[in-house]
Parts: sequence; C-alpha cells; structure tokens
Amino acid sequence: MNVYSSIKHLVIIVLIAGFLLTTKAAATPDSTKITEVSRHPLEIKALTDPKGVLKVLPNKIQNAKASNNHKELALLYLAEANACRVIADWKCQSTSGANAHLAAQAAKLPELQVRGLIAESRAIMAMQDFTQSEDLLGDAERILESYPIPELSADIYLAYSSLSYTLGKNALAAEYATRGLNVLSQFEALPIRIRLLRNQARALAQLDKTVEAGSILKNALILTESIQDPKLSAELYIEIARIANTRNDIPTQIESGNKILTLSNSLKNSQLTGLGYEVLGLAALNQKDNARAETLLYSAKKTFQSLKLYRDERRVLRSLITSMVGRDKPQIEIENLTKRLVELGWSLESDDRKLAADDFDARLKYAQQKFDVKKLKLNESLNNEREAAEKVERRFITTVAVLSIVLLTILGILSLLQRRNNKQLKLVIAQLHDAERALNASESRMRAITDNIPAIIAQIDKDQRYVFANAYTGKVLGLDPQLLIGKTLREARGEDHYIEVQSYIEDVLQGKRVRFERSSLLAGKPYYYQSNYMPEFDENQNVKGFLALTYDITALKLAEANLDRLTRIDSLTGIANRRHFDEQLATALARSRRQEHGITLLYLDIDNFKIINDNHGHLVGDSVIMAFSERVQSCVREVDLVARLGGDEFVVLIENSLPETGEIIANKLLASMQQVLIINEMTLPLSASIGVAYCCKTPDAKTIMNLADQALYLAKAAGRNTYRVKLS
Repeated sequence: MNVYSSIKHLVIIVLIAGFLLTTKAAATPDSTKITEVSRHPLEIKALTDPKGVLKVLPNKIQNAKASNNHKELALLYLAEANACRVIADWKCQSTSGANAHLAAQAAKLPELQVRGLIAESRAIMAMQDFTQSEDLLGDAERILESYPIPELSADIYLAYSSLSYTLGKNALAAEYATRGLNVLSQFEALPIRIRLLRNQARALAQLDKTVEAGSILKNALILTESIQDPKLSAELYIEIARIANTRNDIPTQIESGNKILTLSNSLKNSQLTGLGYEVLGLAALNQKDNARAETLLYSAKKTFQSLKLYRDERRVLRSLITSMVGRDKPQIEIENLTKRLVELGWSLESDDRKLAADDFDARLKYAQQKFDVKKLKLNESLNNEREAAEKVERRFITTVAVLSIVLLTILGILSLLQRRNNKQLKLVIAQLHDAERALNASESRMRAITDNIPAIIAQIDKDQRYVFANAYTGKVLGLDPQLLIGKTLREARGEDHYIEVQSYIEDVLQGKRVRFERSSLLAGKPYYYQSNYMPEFDENQNVKGFLALTYDITALKLAEANLDRLTRIDSLTGIANRRHFDEQLATALARSRRQEHGITLLYLDIDNFKIINDNHGHLVGDSVIMAFSERVQSCVREVDLVARLGGDEFVVLIENSLPETGEIIANKLLASMQQVLIINEMTLPLSASIGVAYCCKTPDAKTIMNLADQALYLAKAAGRNTYRVKLS
C-alpha cells in the first residue's frame, strides 16, 4: 500500500468520524419519563407513629447528606413533613417541605419537587399565609405541565379546595374537590380520594346540603378501613360531629367525640384533643348538661390557647360564655372570659387586616412579576435562537478541532512510516514531498483554526497527560501551551484544580460524555467556565484518552449575580428592600434562636408624609424619603440592617441587643429628625413615629413584626414624633 493510499484512507476515516461526532452531539433527546410517585416507608409509618418517625429521621437525613443521595434525602424530608402534619407542627412541616423541594431539584426528580411544594404550601396555609401558599401551588402546577401525574394533580386540587374553604368560598371548595375526584376516576389513590371526599362534604355542609354531605362522609369512612391513617379518620369524625350538631343528633356527637379523643391519644396530637373536647362539650350543651359542657369546653379552650390556635379558642369561648350566662356563675369569671373573647377578636381582626394588606401588596408585586416574566420569556426566545445557532457553531468547532488533532496524529504516523521504510520511500520521494507539503499546509490551517477559537481545546491521553493544547489555552493560563505537552493534569493545573475535576475525568475515561460548570481564581480574579469532555476510542473501542473543550462564561455568571443583588436593593434609597429584609429577618431569628440572644426591631413611619406628597409632588416626596433613609442609617451601626418596606415605611433590625437598645436608638433617631430639612430652597418639617419591639426569647417573624406594628400604632396615637416600646 503506497503513501497516497494511506493518506486517502485515513482522511476518509477522519471525515466519517467527524460526521458521526456531529450527528451524535445533535441527537441526545431527553427520555426522562415519570411512571409513579415514590414514597419512603417512614412516610407511611408516620401516619400511625409520628413521634417515633421524628426520632429516627435526623440520623438517616445526615447519612443521606453525607452520601449525596439527593433522592433518599427528598423522600426522608417528605416523611418528616408527613409526621409534622400528623402532630399539627406547621412550622416543621413547612421547613421539611421546602427542604424536600430543594433535594428533589438536586436529584432532578420533578414528582418529588411537586410533593415538596404541596407539603410546604399546606403548612403555610395552616399558618394563614394564603398568598404564599397559592404561589407555591402555582409553582407545582407549572412543573406538572411538563411531567403530568394524575395523583399529584388531584393533590393540588385538594390543596386549592382547602384554601377556598379557609377563605369562606365554599362553592369553590366543593368544585375543586369534585375536579380532584374526576382526575382520580381511573386511579385508586385512597388517601387523596378520602381527603377530597372530606373537603367536598364539609363544603356542602356549609351550603346547607347536610344530607348529601353526611352520605359522602359515610362513604369516606368506609374507605379508611383499607388504609392506616388515624389523623384522617379523626378529621372525618370531626366533620360528622359538626353536621350532627346542626341536627341536634346528640348520640352521633358523643360517638364522634370519643373516637376523636381515642385517635388523638394514639397520635399525641393536641389539636385533635382540643377538637374532641369541643365536640363532647357541644353535645353536653345540647343535652342541657351545662356543668359537664363547661368542664369539657374549658379543657378545649386551654388546649387551643396553649397551641396558639386563637381562632379555635375564640369559637370555644363563645360556646362557653353562652352556657354560663344566665346561670349561677361568678360574675368575675364571666367577665374574664368575655374580656379574653374581646381581646381575641381585636387581635384576629388586626391580623386579618394586616394579611389583607400584605395580600394586596403581594398581588401587586405578583402582577409586576408576571409582566417581567413575559419580558423574560421574549428575551428567552431570542436567547434560545441564539443558543441554537451557537450549538451548531460549537459542533462545527468541535468537529474541526477533532479533525485538526487527528490530522496532527496522521503526521506522526507518516513520520514513523518514513523512518521504517526508508528504502521504499526513496522510490516515491517526489510524491512524499507533495504529500508533506499538503499535510503541512493542512496542519497550519487546522492549528490556525484551533488557535483562534475562543475556547480551551486540549487532547489528553488515558494517563491524563497533555497531547495537544491550542494557543487560547496558553492565553488563559498565562503560559506557553507547548510547556503543557507531556505533563499530567495534576502537574500542569495544580492539586486544587485537579481535585475539582477528578470525578469528571474518571467518568470520561469510563467512556461517558461529561459536561459541567465550575469556577476558580485566575490571576486573583474569579473565572467561571463550562467544560465538555468527550472520550476518544481506539480500534478496539477502548478509551485511549479524551478531548477537552472549555468556554469562558464569567461575564454571564457575574451578570446573573448582579441581577440577583439588584432584586434585594430598594431602587430609590439604595438600602435593603422588603425581600432582602424578610430573608435577613428569618436568618437573624434562626441565629438568635441558636445563640439565645435578644433581638430588637424598630418600625418607622414618616409623619404626615402624604401631606408632603400632595402639597409638593412626588419628586420632593422622594427627596424626603432619601434624606430620611440617610438619617436613619447615620444613627445605627454598619452591622444593623436598615430596610425600606415600601412607601414611607422603614425598619431597623438589631441582633444581639439588650432591652434598652431600642429606646437608645429611637431617641437618636428622633434627635436626628430635629435638623432642618431643605429641599429645593424649601424648609420642610421632618419627624417620625417609631414602634420598638424587643424579644429576649426568639419569636417567629410574624410575632415580632406584630409587636413592632402595635408599638408604632401606640406612638401614632400618642401624637406622633415619638416612640413606644413592646417587650416580649
């Protein structure tokens, strides 16, 4: 076989390899398909032994984290959320659901992401945050659009039904329950089916369709015989008892109340215990046994009060006072109960007003976000088109790079043939000179191409040594690329970099294509990159090395980080906005809880700001807000957080504080406001009302915000330009 024949065959092989490489890169469809909903055995056990499950979960969660088993971790967090639900620990359920969602994202398991979102949404709904609960359900629905699972779709309808019922929209609650049952028409899914029947029945009962509701609940109870879920059974008996109360069906009330107490004792669920006492108390009232009724209702009241279930406590108080009025009871006892009822009414009414205001603000923000999302989708469409073109270009570049490297290898082979067959080559010296000139020209062209591609292109053998590196490699690393040839990756790039990419190298040497993103420091600056490792095979299909193509994505990553920062800054004042404040408050409360330190929150409101806006316009109003922000910042430490919640409302968050810290800062703030404020040659009055909340035992975010809000209300009521303090 002569030299020209060798060249011809090798070039044909290279072209075929390049075509196959390009075709393979373009044909990698996503075949992900979800066939069933996964559940951990502990999630089922939590229905009957929630306390036992919560005891064994921490070690199992720690082991799953240590082994990076994200699927197992997501399933364990869902089991924890279910155990917390059974014992009515809503904060625990919310945290576990959020953790399950994050772990499922890492595991790339959409069905577990949806279940985590639903669990978190239900817990937040129980804590009266309906807007966030609805947003989480919307996120779950968007995932199911790409990965439809009937059981989870029915579960979302169940959550919407519960949300509608809580908001008093009974017809809508019944409609959502019916939709969920229709989705499950061809699936058993008993736990979700029973809950949908429960929701349908209690909504119909509120619509005065008690006969139909009672029939549905009986069917649901029959279905519970096939599963072990004591809490769900108790919830059905609660609804049966409520319908029986409207009909004055005392035997059914007593039977249901006793079964609720039995189930609550087995689950150690205090909320169910309180509901059981309430059911039996109302039955005693219907029997005219006021003494027994009052004893049971007192027990229910104490249980709800200890759990901070104030709406349930208010409901029981009404029944208790109704029983006591007109009987020979101490007047002071009735007065105390009445006073407590009024206090609960004011407190819950205040909470409802605040929730309504927060809900309105949230919906305005949500509308703005929807508009922003539309803009982003348009940009995303354009970016997708660009990316598609770039993918074709990158495949072409990859093919050209592979061809250039293979042709360089051909040169080495021909050189070896020349040395081994010197006598034979003399006969075709003229032809060889022509071939060499052609190959040299080809090599120059290929190296010129690879050297001018704005990406690191390298060929590495199975011993992890550099065989080829283009000029851009040297430009990025700051050295001559020829110095890399023959060195191992560990020697050339250092131990730290090698450890970061070691697992990917092991995968590609096993014959897998690898793509990943990492970051490092080059010349003291952050460098973000995306690498593609493609295995090379010999004639026996054994891996002989791999090709490495690395792209610089630093500008993109820095732009993403800057965008994230801007979403947490108030555009007018440059200080933290509500989103950043909410995040920092949650972090500060968690830190305070661990370290057992006090925490102080100041709630500030510019006095008569609306008058300034109305009289002088919004530009002057904005100048007043900026001046106010600067004065507030000058009165606190750099470590203290100053945030603008919106309009003329500001907050100051102080960690590791003493009881008197808030008053000291409030006095400094009031003093700073005495300075004359001059805007556009106008002298304007500037004062503030300040609410100070201090908690020595760490509360939740809602509690400390309510304390500060109450203190601010008192300051305004005292004539403004002053402060008031609430301690907890």
